[in-house]
Amino acid sequence: MRARHPRSAPRTKRAIAVTCLVGLVLLLLSMPSSSAPGDPIPGEQDLPQTRISGGGEGVVTTSQGAVVPRSRMYITMGGDSPVWGLLYNGLYNWPIEDPSTFAALCSRGRPCVPDPFYQPACATDDLSTQKRGSFFRSLIYPVGRVDGGVDVGLVGRVPVRLVAFGSLPATATLTMRSAREGGKVTPLLAQIWSTSSAATIGCDPEFDAPALTALIEGRIDISLSDLEVDGVPVDLGPHCRTVRSTELRLWGETDRGAYSPNSGGPLGAYDGLHPGSLGPLDSPVYVESRGRTIPASTGVDVPPFTGCGTGGDDLSPLVTAMASGPNNPVRAVQKPVVSHEVAPGEPFPREVLRDISACSPFGGQCPLPGPDAPDRPPLPDDD
Repeated sequence: MRARHPRSAPRTKRAIAVTCLVGLVLLLLSMPSSSAPGDPIPGEQDLPQTRISGGGEGVVTTSQGAVVPRSRMYITMGGDSPVWGLLYNGLYNWPIEDPSTFAALCSRGRPCVPDPFYQPACATDDLSTQKRGSFFRSLIYPVGRVDGGVDVGLVGRVPVRLVAFGSLPATATLTMRSAREGGKVTPLLAQIWSTSSAATIGCDPEFDAPALTALIEGRIDISLSDLEVDGVPVDLGPHCRTVRSTELRLWGETDRGAYSPNSGGPLGAYDGLHPGSLGPLDSPVYVESRGRTIPASTGVDVPPFTGCGTGGDDLSPLVTAMASGPNNPVRAVQKPVVSHEVAPGEPFPREVLRDISACSPFGGQCPLPGPDAPDRPPLPDDD
């Protein structure tokens, strides 16, 4: 009678193999998702997914000072805590019917636009008598720095000092974010008019007016938190914010230097800085702004607050009295762009999004430190 060989050893080997395979699968599943090169980066989904500009892309930092006369606040951001932005310099603007490239207008047969702000007295409806030049646009997405990515839309989160009930000292945290529309972050739109060419000077060669006009516009949502009045915490809840977005309109301060999205420069929003447009914009190169009249410069209006308070206490009127009000003057200065190489048709470089504070490989440009805070902007006449 033939003795049977024991089968325990092969079963043990198969059991060990299965156990190792299960362990390997569990190990792979437990690995951090950031290890995969194709995984999304924080904030990446809130940025354009294709190349939209032909003038270059990069990181900019901006310092600013804003006065809120009603609450005697002066809010500054600069140096080591500037406003960060991702710049898409020179939006595609040619051909007009279906823009797919960027080219400087007013050259090589491309159309000029009349200067919408300054014209000599001798100018008529005849374009040859009008001062003309180029017009182009850029986008700036405000961003905050987060671990491994960006918080798209964050303009700033800063501590502020206020006055409550007319005399009591108060402190709070002020958060500013770009408004969202249809679930998407609305960037800042930088618009540049350049009329420096001698060929488009118009009927009066001696007419003296700025050769470059810059206007940056955007919509900002403002919220308040961490309020303390005379040292006593006041719970505002998580939804204390302005009832609508604040309209931001910053003009280039030509008497302090020229501004362009690429080279930066001084900006401001206060009475008397700029006269606004002479009439409606009428060229097709203005795209969706065609037919619009741009008002004269003034300070930023901060709307009333809503949603402030918890437990049935409506503290919105208190916050409105402290922080809201019209014509709050602002001054800002942007540093030159820190350029990064972008492949044609590609979105913003992922390695830059992972660390927007990195210096550029081109010429060693660095976003930090940010520009020095500008001088305090001039107050309205009645303050």
